[in-house]
Amino acid sequence: MNKIKFIIIFLCSALLFSFQASATSNIYYKHCDGEMKIALTFDDGPHPKKTPQILEVLREYGVRATFFEIGENIRYYPQIAKMVLSEGHEIGNHTYSHPHINKINKSDICQELYDCDEVMKDILNYTPNLFRPPEGIVDDEIRAIAQDMNYNVILWSVDTKDWSGRSADDIVNDVEKSVKPGDIILMHDYTSRNCHTVEALRRIIPRLLSKGYTFVTVSELINK
Repeated sequence: MNKIKFIIIFLCSALLFSFQASATSNIYYKHCDGEMKIALTFDDGPHPKKTPQILEVLREYGVRATFFEIGENIRYYPQIAKMVLSEGHEIGNHTYSHPHINKINKSDICQELYDCDEVMKDILNYTPNLFRPPEGIVDDEIRAIAQDMNYNVILWSVDTKDWSGRSADDIVNDVEKSVKPGDIILMHDYTSRNCHTVEALRRIIPRLLSKGYTFVTVSELINK
């Protein structure tokens, strides 16, 4: 009798573990495969001035990154978005209008992803498979929507908080202290404040390269 009870408990535990694993299987904060790979990501663009400045730095060091772009901004600045792709970088869906995603209903969330997706297809002839929810907000509903739309949800493990106007010194020091293989680093190429992203980036890239890190796109990092 005890043996049967043990088997039942074991099977229930296995099913629960399987459910929990599948519930987060399309959400990534980082991904380490034993190699010194990290991914730079930039949110909220494209921006007519800041995005080209960031691209210039990435070009200088031969680094590719992932840009999570807003559909409306792609419509405003299509040539900048095309420049991102033409230089070998990756683009992900960051919704059409960057709403407070936890304050809108399921239908509106789906529409935000769909509209951004359509803009990319129409203007860039590009179909993204990565989604970063605004402010990194994700729950079971958002995860399920992304999964139904064949998106991997990409969050981050290192937040530079560059949008807040932090100094380049603070950004660089925090990244150097906290970065580990497999990390996804969050930065922005469209901010409303006076930010020091470009200055910090010029220092972060060579320092991490000198430590043996390789910069890859998010899709390369998570092997998708």
